[in-house]
Amino acid sequence: MNFRSVRIPSLIVGTALVAGACRCSPTPPRGEVKTAAPKIEEEPVVMAKQDDPPDLEVPTECPAALAQTRRHGTRPNAYVIPSVDELRQGRAWMAQLLAGDARMDAAHRLGFETVPLEEWPDTVLVREVGDRRRGGGAYVVRKGSASSLLVQAPHTFYDQGTFPLACELFQRTRARALFINTVHRYRASPAAEDGSHPSDVAHAANSIFHAFTEGAVDAITPISVVQLHGFVERNVPAHAVVSTGEKQAGGPLVAKTARALEGVLGPRVFRYPEDTRELGALTNVQGILVRRAGGRFLHVEMAEATRRDLLRDASLRAKTLDALGASVMAP
Repeated sequence: MNFRSVRIPSLIVGTALVAGACRCSPTPPRGEVKTAAPKIEEEPVVMAKQDDPPDLEVPTECPAALAQTRRHGTRPNAYVIPSVDELRQGRAWMAQLLAGDARMDAAHRLGFETVPLEEWPDTVLVREVGDRRRGGGAYVVRKGSASSLLVQAPHTFYDQGTFPLACELFQRTRARALFINTVHRYRASPAAEDGSHPSDVAHAANSIFHAFTEGAVDAITPISVVQLHGFVERNVPAHAVVSTGEKQAGGPLVAKTARALEGVLGPRVFRYPEDTRELGALTNVQGILVRRAGGRFLHVEMAEATRRDLLRDASLRAKTLDALGASVMAP
């Protein structure tokens, strides 16, 4: 399948991507390695200032207004847990927006506004109103689209590089929507008694990110969701780990995606659970939701070196994202 080629400008990202190690099961089931949340004081700088020495030039498809929603996203305790009523309203409103029939006053009551994106004229950005930012995420919806694909990057600070990669995947596949988080998964909220963090939206069902995903599932039938994550190779010696969040081996979507990515990246694209017992996304709440609704959920973990190579090499990035898109969009 051929996707539209897009020319892209550059931004600068500071520090190594090694900090982007996705612990995607905060309380792993049997057979998965439990890993603790990182110490907050070791958190890296995500976006370099102009006077910082450039560490890595990152080609990005991300519009400036979308990138702006992540400003100050590493501030401690910036996340506010939404109320049950806000979650209910958020689910209904996102379903209406994706169906092309949303009321803007309802968005304002939730603390969100919709703005056009100059770089992507066929889309609308849903963002929190400036003085009401609570870590609710940012969402791009393609107007008039009939695509069933939703691209998500729920750990853009911790899994460095997944933000620009998700933006480009969204554009290359012409996906229906793009959902990202806007605060750090650990730093933005203190840990609960069980060690979980409410701001870790991939594992928090009581988040606006998840409520909006519920709305997408309501509006798009059947839906396909691709989530991009990152890990460090010392945990798993692979370029990438592909999973649907299920324990059962032999899933056709996992096998097809792994073959497609290996055709670009080479050997060592692991399938979960056949090739590794780690990074399976068994507790990912969006995955559980999508599968229960009869949709398809694809969880793609990329090694630090893989993300770095993709961000440096436009041709490799294009081939990899096209292979990923073709795999999940194929019947």
